[in-house]
Amino acid sequence: MQQLNPTEIRAAIAALSHNEIVILPTDTIYGISAIVSEDNARRINTIKKSALDKPLIILISNLEQASQFVTVDEVFTKNIQTTDPITVISKKVGADTTYALRLVSRPDLQQIIEAVGPIYSTSVNVAGNPNLSRKEELLHFSDAIFQVFFTENLIGKPSKILNLSDFSKKRWHL
Repeated sequence: MQQLNPTEIRAAIAALSHNEIVILPTDTIYGISAIVSEDNARRINTIKKSALDKPLIILISNLEQASQFVTVDEVFTKNIQTTDPITVISKKVGADTTYALRLVSRPDLQQIIEAVGPIYSTSVNVAGNPNLSRKEELLHFSDAIFQVFFTENLIGKPSKILNLSDFSKKRWHL
């Protein structure tokens, strides 16, 4: 898998730090990405023609970042630290809000997230349509995208999703 070069990594960090929406390669497919905020979630969902309140996956580079959103316990840690791309849905103990988190394995993406903090990432497509992976498609996807960081055609499948948000309830019923 081709990595972004140091100049591209710095450019991605700068764009995200200035609250721009970009397209980045992920461990699986290209993602529409931005710093995590309610406003950016609405902006991304508008671009995708999704419901404005549709939850988005949050990419993290370490477990400390996960603790901003969910309770990082043994079950969460075991499930998010796999070699397969997996998105884990969880929450803080006693909270109602769930978050979908994915621990990235790409070194270039890890560098970006280490510099700017957790970012949203969702497939590059209009809701209900196939994911885009070719450079020309990505470049012309939306005028609202500040910059496209292309490495190669990524035609992987989106990550698997594991919902742990009600695991504690299930655990007591075993």
